[in-house]
Amino acid sequence: MGLGGPQAWLLNLPTAVVYGSLTLFITVLHNVFLLYYVDTFVSVYKISKAAFWVGETVFLLWNSLNDPLFGWLSDRQFLSSQPRSGPGLSSRAVVLARVRALGWHGPLLALSFLVFWVPWAPAGLQFLLCLCLYDSFLTLVDLHHHALLADLALSAHDRTHLNFYCSLFSAAGSLSVFASYAFWNKEDFSSFRAFCVALAAGSALGFVGATRLLRRRVEAAGREPGCPDLAADSGLCGEEAGNITLGQYLWQLAHHRNFLWFVVMDLVQVFHCHFNSNFFPLFLEHLLSDHISLSTGSFLLAWSKPNARICHKSKPLTLRQCERCNKATLMRTLPTALGRSHFCPPGVLLPCLHWVQP
Repeated sequence: MGLGGPQAWLLNLPTAVVYGSLTLFITVLHNVFLLYYVDTFVSVYKISKAAFWVGETVFLLWNSLNDPLFGWLSDRQFLSSQPRSGPGLSSRAVVLARVRALGWHGPLLALSFLVFWVPWAPAGLQFLLCLCLYDSFLTLVDLHHHALLADLALSAHDRTHLNFYCSLFSAAGSLSVFASYAFWNKEDFSSFRAFCVALAAGSALGFVGATRLLRRRVEAAGREPGCPDLAADSGLCGEEAGNITLGQYLWQLAHHRNFLWFVVMDLVQVFHCHFNSNFFPLFLEHLLSDHISLSTGSFLLAWSKPNARICHKSKPLTLRQCERCNKATLMRTLPTALGRSHFCPPGVLLPCLHWVQP
């Protein structure tokens, strides 16, 4: 009886909540990573300036290459034109494959997060390997998580509903930044390591639990035709996706105008987010450490996050507006309305752009 209640409650959670919770397990790690990895290697591990810039340069190149590379490999794997049976993979089979991939890659992402906080190699080598390893698993998790959005829901309304919960859970994940500042101590790093271990363990368990719930939901949808939560059993054009080469794939991306505009806007947002997140702790330490309390520093550190301050607080409202009006109209009017007084942040526009239907 004791376990029946919680288990029944978990099994009855809406698909949108379970899908959105995956964002929480990503952001609790990624927010802490963004804020502290530079400060850790610069102030704690004493990495040299040359090794730091070499690592960042290699990371920049790898980060730019692995997104299209992993996307192409994923499409070839999950949308192959030569499955073991039938003319192509059904959407349910693709969903199950992606959920299983998330069940593996999520805990591995948590493990790669932990290797930053324990010195196990020369600082320059560890910096390079940790960045590339963490970014690889983060890319795989993000790839399958976002691809599931199209597989779980066909209509723009349903996808907006799923993304709304992602935004809410992402904002909740920013709370890890509030707690992290209480454990951050460069002279005694053990408490911060323990905090990171707790975050990684919670994230890994969350990935395992959420993917199991999603897998049960997809399998249940297969036994109950007409289930509104899942876009199951719609045929996929596996032949076209499976036969495309890497060169053709890159050529299509380079000549897709909407995609190029999206990349430019995302570049602005990511640069703003990473610069603010990576260097704000250093600014806080050197400029304000003697004038503010620990609790005030924790508040400023978390509030400085663009995700917590602008993007995720505005996304739920923007997504609700997307449900009520035409996305293209919102894209035209929102920058004009906000641009009269100040810069319209990409975090406000990206949800609209993401859901504009061709």
